[in-house]
Amino acid sequence: MNETPPPIRYEEMAPTPPEGDVSLPALIEGEGPIELDVGFGRGLSFLERAAQTDAIRLLGVEIKAKWAFKVEERRKKRGYAHARAFRADVRELLARSGPDGCLSRVYVHFPDPWWKKRHQKRMVVTDVFLDDLARLLAPGGELFVQTDVEERAEDYQARIAGHGAFAPVGDGWRVDHNPTGARSNREVRADEDGLPVYRVLARRV
Repeated sequence: MNETPPPIRYEEMAPTPPEGDVSLPALIEGEGPIELDVGFGRGLSFLERAAQTDAIRLLGVEIKAKWAFKVEERRKKRGYAHARAFRADVRELLARSGPDGCLSRVYVHFPDPWWKKRHQKRMVVTDVFLDDLARLLAPGGELFVQTDVEERAEDYQARIAGHGAFAPVGDGWRVDHNPTGARSNREVRADEDGLPVYRVLARRV
């Protein structure tokens, strides 16, 4: 009789940042500017961006242990020494991270997939989150947020525009393209299904 294999405990296997105060530059080797991919999910955006250039250092943060583990394993197999993927709640991590001005660009792909009122506390793009990004982004650094829900895009744009630390890139807050072309899995699916994607691009002033 076949025995049921033991469960895979991704929570114990996925890499996590150190406890206490965290130096983001210390998490990854190299000297290039640091970009942050928030909530990379199955990892397409993270791995595509790492493949595009080794002139930057790329940090990925994903709350789901399974994907953090699998994407980091793929990253290692592909030899992207300038990238690292971690399992963490990015809201908690950024609050204890530094130094100020250490990030050059932040990507937030299709966040906040929760609609019920009781899940609002799980929202990623909040005023507190923007406070942390305003502190960690270097002057001129970019924040890119995209979603396939127009109502959410309007909320993100209003929050970012009202924060005071950000200005639009170009003539307005919305853009019609992904600035790097490194697409997330959800973005690819939306493109394949012919669904609109709403993109907000801001610069740290």
